[in-house]
Amino acid sequence: MHMSTTNIRQQDNSHSTPPERCDRVFAQADLWYFRIREGENVGPFRYKSEAESNLDQFMEHLKNRLR
Repeated sequence: MHMSTTNIRQQDNSHSTPPERCDRVFAQADLWYFRIREGENVGPFRYKSEAESNLDQFMEHLKNRLR
C-alpha cells in the first residue's frame, strides 16, 4: 500500500507544514547548506545554486521512494 506525501504529512504531528525552500537553504561562513526535515544540515556547497539544485535532487529522490 502506498501513501501520498500529503497523507504522510498529515500523520506526522511534529511538523504541521514543510519549511519553504527559501527557509531550507542558508549560508554559513561563505558556504551554502540546506536543512532537511529531520533538522540536519547538508553541505557545504560553494554556491547557493548548487545547494538549491542538490535540495531539488534530494526532494525528488524522496518522492520517488514513496511511489
